[in-house]
Amino acid sequence: MHVYWDNFIIYICLLSFVFLKILILIRRGYRNSPGGDAVHALKTAHYLRKAGIDAEVVEAGENLNLYKFDLLHFFNLGRPYDLLPYLSKLRVPLVVSSLFVDYFEYDVRGRRWPVRDLLALLGRDGTEYMKAIIKMFLGQIPVRNQPYLKLGHRESVRRILDNSHCVIATTGSELERIYQYAGTIPLNSEIVPLGIDPLFFSRDFSWHKRKGIISAGRLEGFKNIHSLIKACETIGADLTISGQKGKNSGFYLKYLQLLAANNVQFTGHLRPEELLIQYLKHRVHAQPSWFETSGLSSLEAAAAGCRVVITNRGDTAEVFGVYAFYVDPANVSDIASTLLIALETPPAPDQRDFFYETYNWERSISKLSDIYRKVLNY
Repeated sequence: MHVYWDNFIIYICLLSFVFLKILILIRRGYRNSPGGDAVHALKTAHYLRKAGIDAEVVEAGENLNLYKFDLLHFFNLGRPYDLLPYLSKLRVPLVVSSLFVDYFEYDVRGRRWPVRDLLALLGRDGTEYMKAIIKMFLGQIPVRNQPYLKLGHRESVRRILDNSHCVIATTGSELERIYQYAGTIPLNSEIVPLGIDPLFFSRDFSWHKRKGIISAGRLEGFKNIHSLIKACETIGADLTISGQKGKNSGFYLKYLQLLAANNVQFTGHLRPEELLIQYLKHRVHAQPSWFETSGLSSLEAAAAGCRVVITNRGDTAEVFGVYAFYVDPANVSDIASTLLIALETPPAPDQRDFFYETYNWERSISKLSDIYRKVLNY
């Protein structure tokens, strides 16, 4: 009798988990300015649904009926002003996928004078605070009911961490960076690697029949595309640039177009199926950004059989290991010489297998489901 009762309890617990409702809160403006964080959130929702979990994506700023959901999953700790207005009304557990990027080196080294000198005087917290104020002035963030104004950037990040039931990073180095910045981190912190869409493993093409270099991602100064254009011109390599401009990067796109010679092609934003075709045409994917966490487009390109050249800043070494060449974003000569080597060095025979086994969505969602169970005491 006890066995039947125990099995019944297990069945009820599993059934209640199937009907779990997750609210995924994504940054304001993601539809007009898509990026890796938005793709991460949307793909998480997609694969949660495939696993039988009800996941609804809501853009920050919308009115939320938090009583409809069992758990709130917020993406992008670097934008605390998107979550703070909801904290006082939150009656369900909070899980945060951090996607925690450090923009400060770019702000003080990659930007033009006199902006970089001003930002250096402000420091990292002051710089992020000023960026938020400018976004409020432009109407990109609401001023009303905004605790961020009083708290400032670092304290806002701390406030979210203190109210989180779990913080999820994609690497161990990201968790360390959060702790170094905020001085605190929830005891329940987990690492869940980013998944790669199976589409990018679905086709292959001989590497030796491929040509040139591709760079996919949002077109903004932080991604350092202008240095990549200069490096490709130095070595005489063809470059394809795929992606759309960032929300506040219209002038940067014009600068890139003026800088580009006949060896550079701009494709604009591409659907995943179109992007796969471009990856299969090119030998190398380059991402010499000033910082990357997982480098989503480089992961996709590696899955499609490209050699990867990526920044040595951020978490890239932990993600790509021996399957990438690393460059200093501040050194165009280093980028150029590394691209030359990558163009003549085929990928390791086990590259695609490594990325398929390490960065697949089924494994990531399985671990995420376990985190939800733990937080909700299922």
